Amino acid sequence: MAQKVLEILLGLPPFGFYFHGISPFPSKEEYLSMLEDYKRELEEELKEVEREIEEPKKGR
Repeated sequence: MAQKVLEILLGLPPFGFYFHGISPFPSKEEYLSMLEDYKRELEEELKEVEREIEEPKKGR
């Protein structure tokens, strides 16, 4: 009871929130999705770099 009063007065979340609330790590599916997005970005950047390399060769 006293803990509930302190939580209300201080505006603190319940004790279990810190241990059962938001996970500091993404789920396996989220992590794989993030990696796939990153891979796509790298592939796009690689294509851009390859075009930049080919431009001077064509200009010779």
